[in-house]
Amino acid sequence: MDGDQLSLDTVFDLLSHSRRRHALAVLGNYDEPMTLADLADEVAVRQHEASLDEISAEEVADIYFRLYHKDVPKLTAADVVAYDQERDLVAADDNLDQCLEHFPARDE
Repeated sequence: MDGDQLSLDTVFDLLSHSRRRHALAVLGNYDEPMTLADLADEVAVRQHEASLDEISAEEVADIYFRLYHKDVPKLTAADVVAYDQERDLVAADDNLDQCLEHFPARDE
C-alpha cells in the first residue's frame, strides 16, 4: 500500500529538526525494524559525530525520550515511520522515501 503524497510543507516540517533527519537517515539504511533504543543509539552517534562509548548514557536517554514522546509520534502520524509500541520496534513506512528525497542522508 502506497502512502499519500505529503505536501512540501509537511515534509519540510518533518525534516526541520536534525534529530528527525538523523532518525530518518538511519531507518532509510535498514531493511528491518529496529528497537527505539537502537535508533536512539544511532541518532546519538550521528548527532555527536562520535562513537557510542564517547556519548553519555544521559544524552542517549534524552534522545530516546525525545524520539519516543515527540519525534516518532509526529513521523508516525505522517506515515513516514511505523512504531509497534508493544514490541518497541520502529521501521520505515510508506512515506519515508518522500522525506529522504529532500536531503542527502543515505549512507553509500
